[in-house]
Amino acid sequence: MKFGIILLIVIGIFSIVGTLIPQNKPDAYYASNYQGFFYEMIKTFELSKVYYSFWYIGLMVLLIINLFFCSIRRFIPIMKRVTKKPDIKRILEEYKEWTTLDIEENRIQDFAQDLGFRKLESQSLEGKKVYFKNKNPMGHLGSWLTHISLIIIILAFAYGSYTGYEVYVYGVPGTVHNVEGTDYQVQIDDFEMQLDNDMAVSQYITSLTLLEKGLPVNSGQTMVNYPFRGKDIKIYQNATGWAVHANLYKDDKAYSEKILYNTEYFVEDNEKIVLQLVNFFPDLDMANPMAMKNLSPLPNNPVMLYALFYNKQRVDMGLARMGNAIEYKEYKFVVDKPEMYTLLQINHDPGIAFAAFGGLLQVLGLLLAFYLRPKELRIVVDDGKVYLWSQSYGNDNLYKEELTKIIKKWEDK
Repeated sequence: MKFGIILLIVIGIFSIVGTLIPQNKPDAYYASNYQGFFYEMIKTFELSKVYYSFWYIGLMVLLIINLFFCSIRRFIPIMKRVTKKPDIKRILEEYKEWTTLDIEENRIQDFAQDLGFRKLESQSLEGKKVYFKNKNPMGHLGSWLTHISLIIIILAFAYGSYTGYEVYVYGVPGTVHNVEGTDYQVQIDDFEMQLDNDMAVSQYITSLTLLEKGLPVNSGQTMVNYPFRGKDIKIYQNATGWAVHANLYKDDKAYSEKILYNTEYFVEDNEKIVLQLVNFFPDLDMANPMAMKNLSPLPNNPVMLYALFYNKQRVDMGLARMGNAIEYKEYKFVVDKPEMYTLLQINHDPGIAFAAFGGLLQVLGLLLAFYLRPKELRIVVDDGKVYLWSQSYGNDNLYKEELTKIIKKWEDK
């Protein structure tokens, strides 16, 4: 048990590290943001992918093994407590060491009820009468169920991580996108940005159709905090941005066209000419264009910041309005029709049902452990004298104080 607690503490610490250090970034990101000792620690202990590192997985395996054998070892003793029946012969060997209770036998049932024990069972043996009752015996299962639930949750997390997937797709309305590694496609039907009266964004809503092998499966909407659910996947509204329709002309003839998304590149003619949409401003403040600030989120004055490359060398960078030409030598780009695109996060987690079951089991275990505390009451009547023994398996000291008060109350009656 102590080893399991140590494992939980270590896993908890490294899980916190995994939330503090951005995960699954390129090595260059860590080299530029963490220098010296910290960068070496990240490389050595794979802190850039904590949850998939060999040592983290090893710790989780050790924890599962520890919990499993701990649960197996405790199961039979716990079940014996749950199904425990009083050993009358042993009671008659020990009762004279118990607390004496100065009440009449005909008041025992009422006294027991004041303690929370209803309808005591009784048995006579060797001229003595034994009253007994076990209350909330199922409470013994609380900690055991909590252990089992942890095993289920960890296994469900591992199963979901290694058999599920998380895919991102983005596009403008009217486009269809394959969900990598599956037979699904997502058709983006519409995208809406809802604004408050003060022009603050209140919600992003994507209307979509889920396709499987090209055939519609389900249609609906996804929005922030309200994912779309279809078959065995969930689609979340993750982010948004701006895109433009870009047309390339070579020697004044139409050469190529592309929907160019924010920060993306339009690469053509064997990488000879490249246009990058560095940033997009839907409503640029032209009173101070160098500040590059928007007056509103609406496309009232759309301007793009671009970079132009020729033979892999940057030859131009500047601002361009919609419809204006960006020219260099024999090439000419014309961008127009700005529109917002949606970025969707598509999740399939086959372990979620098992994790939910484990979570419910954990809640049940905690409820049993904290709210159904097992108690036992034994009373022996011998030649008019009443002997009492009682125990609580949760916070017994507090129960003893309560028991003492109730005994005093009944003896004073």
